[in-house]
Amino acid sequence: MRTGKGSMFSVDKESRSNFYKYLAKLNFEAAKAADKEIGTWPGYGLAAPPPVMTLCAHSIELSLKAYLLDRGVEESEVKRHSHNLVKLWDACVCEGADPEMVSSEVLGIISDLLMSNRLRYGEESSLGQLPYFGPLSQLCEAALNLCGAPSLADIFQEK
Repeated sequence: MRTGKGSMFSVDKESRSNFYKYLAKLNFEAAKAADKEIGTWPGYGLAAPPPVMTLCAHSIELSLKAYLLDRGVEESEVKRHSHNLVKLWDACVCEGADPEMVSSEVLGIISDLLMSNRLRYGEESSLGQLPYFGPLSQLCEAALNLCGAPSLADIFQEK
C-alpha cells in the first residue's frame, strides 16, 4: 500500500476537509452495504446493527468536521469537539447550518453511543434508545449534503 506523497493517505491542512468528505461518503456507503447484508438478521428489525451504527457515526462526525473546516474553523478547534456529534452539530449551526436539517433526537442517541463506547459493544444508549437504520441513514445523508461530500459519480469520474 502506498502511503507517501500523492496517495489517498497523504493529507495536509489544505486537503483535510476534502479527505474527510471522501471518508464520510466511504463510511456511509459501507454502512449501507453492511445493513443490506446483516440488517435483516434476527434482532435488527429493532435497531441498526452495531457495525452499521459505527460506520454511520463516523460518517456523520467526518461530515460535520469537514463543514467546520470549510467555514474556516481552526483544525485545533474542530478536534476539540472530539467525537461529540451534538457539540459538532452546535458548532455547525453557529457557522450557518440550518438547525432543522437533522433530527436532534437521532443525533443525540448516536452521539451518546459513540462517545460512551457503547456503540462498539452493541449496548443501549444511556438515553435508553437505539436508532433504526432509516432515520440514521437520513441523518448521514443530511450531514453529507451539508459538507458537500462527493457523490459516487464524482468519485468514479475522478482520475
